[in-house]
Amino acid sequence: MRKLKDSVAVVTGASRGIGLAIAKRLAGVGAEVVLVARHAKALERAKKKIPGRALAVAADVTIPGEVGRLFRRVKKLYGRLDILVNCAGTFTYKPFRETTLDDWRNNIETNLTALFLTTQAALPLLTCAENPHVVNILSMSSARAFPNCSAYTASKFGALGLTRVIRKELRPQGVRVTAVLPGLTDTQMLGEFGFEISRAQVMQPEDVADAVIAALRQPARTAVEEILLMPSSGAV
Repeated sequence: MRKLKDSVAVVTGASRGIGLAIAKRLAGVGAEVVLVARHAKALERAKKKIPGRALAVAADVTIPGEVGRLFRRVKKLYGRLDILVNCAGTFTYKPFRETTLDDWRNNIETNLTALFLTTQAALPLLTCAENPHVVNILSMSSARAFPNCSAYTASKFGALGLTRVIRKELRPQGVRVTAVLPGLTDTQMLGEFGFEISRAQVMQPEDVADAVIAALRQPARTAVEEILLMPSSGAV
């Protein structure tokens, strides 16, 4: 199994939820973790929850200039990047007729364009690593359509398509690419629904983080391409 100790990992959306859980797990196995999110104060609070060393970099990954600044800093400090976890995301729950252009753009920019920007900017560093790996945290909505989620579903379908293309193009360069499609998870997203959801019946962020670590630990000869994680009780 691949050893993750001393790996350099960038995790976006790392101030809370699944991103923070992944960052904790990576730090727990000895990786050098760079936490990325938009809000500096939230990042600093998250950093205090990380075992060992961690770097917090406030950046909006939908803005090319901020993405470029992020990876220039990673290059200066580490000289390489072993793991990129794209976990930044947003969610809109409302009928299609009520979905605004701002809702649409926010979902597309955060869930799809940001993935394009960060992965492209990280490539020069990833290709310097011995066993580079990109993990995109997507959603079961990348493969299944649900009512009242038009902007979100469109962004996530696109993100899965982009992930599959990136995987094919980067395979000759030794970069593995994994898509993780979680079902309902106990994150802030649950509060966006217009109905009550029992948090006892959904997954925890740590469940997703464990699946990510398992994929990253596979030997170089093995690629975990896509993981669909669902609550045992099924989809809501």
